[in-house]
Amino acid sequence: MRKKQQVNFAIITVIAMLIIAGTFIQLRTPAPKLMPEGGVPAPEAKQEQTQLLEGMPQFDMAKYPKEPVIEVWLSDKNERKSMPLETYLEGVIAKEMDPSWPFEALRAQAIASRTLTLSAMEAGTIRKLHAADVSTDKDELQAYAPEKVNNTVRFAVQSTRGEILLYGGSLVHAIYCASNGQISATKEESFPREISEPLPYFQPVTDESFQYTPPNIREWTVKVPGAEVAAAVGYQGNPANITILEKGPSGRILYIGVDNNKVYGSEFRKTIGFDRLKSTLINEMTYDGTTFLFKGRGWGNGVGLCQWGAYTSAVQGMIAEDILKHYYVGTQITKLWN
Repeated sequence: MRKKQQVNFAIITVIAMLIIAGTFIQLRTPAPKLMPEGGVPAPEAKQEQTQLLEGMPQFDMAKYPKEPVIEVWLSDKNERKSMPLETYLEGVIAKEMDPSWPFEALRAQAIASRTLTLSAMEAGTIRKLHAADVSTDKDELQAYAPEKVNNTVRFAVQSTRGEILLYGGSLVHAIYCASNGQISATKEESFPREISEPLPYFQPVTDESFQYTPPNIREWTVKVPGAEVAAAVGYQGNPANITILEKGPSGRILYIGVDNNKVYGSEFRKTIGFDRLKSTLINEMTYDGTTFLFKGRGWGNGVGLCQWGAYTSAVQGMIAEDILKHYYVGTQITKLWN
């Protein structure tokens, strides 16, 4: 009887060790100290039935039976380099997110970045510029820092190897941003000219990203001379007449100006400067006779995956697949190559 108890105890011990080992493999990086909370409850995203997108070609998965070797334009060196796509992605993830971030956030970024990479390759935008598939210039595609790659980043890429986002059989425009201000932008608010097709997977979904977003990104103010604002909207009259004419579904500036002298909020931000006017999610705009004061939230275009939102969701226990389905509503994850 005693011998049987010893055998049972040994079996239980082995099982426990396997469970602990499995847990260790999935262990996420400890979160930093909690920032002051400013979040709002994130409702369940509206999951619509996926339909074919008018004007969007069906993605030919047969083109990628195995991992492609791609031409990378190294913008800092003004040269091209060939490498496997997944190797390139490691350098992207290490720069687009901090390598120490939670594992599931890194995995979500890997799937989004892989999808965006294939979108650029299919469109041929970088090939027209540099005779390459992708560019390491963040203003042309995605940032890149291979020197920052660590084992966590490598595993995040390997564990999602070949996985991309599709909607109705079409490749998703997997655009992402640093902080959406706790509510995502629609395509019309951030890319009204650049993307002509209707993209139903970009919806004004909310999140709790402000739990960890740095204070200078959560809320900020910027002063812009009245004459500069007037020039940005093409108005030659009194700058005091300039107002936010219309806001979009997420509360971002859709149009700003005076009557017909107006521009899209996204174009206005580009003219003023992306690092000055961090987003078009403006809470307050005032004019003192000389200078405009803008008070806003978040940083970036606000579309798609919110990186600080992914951070929060991963800390709260969500897996990458669910994080992505929250920000790209109605999309499916598909595996291309092993």
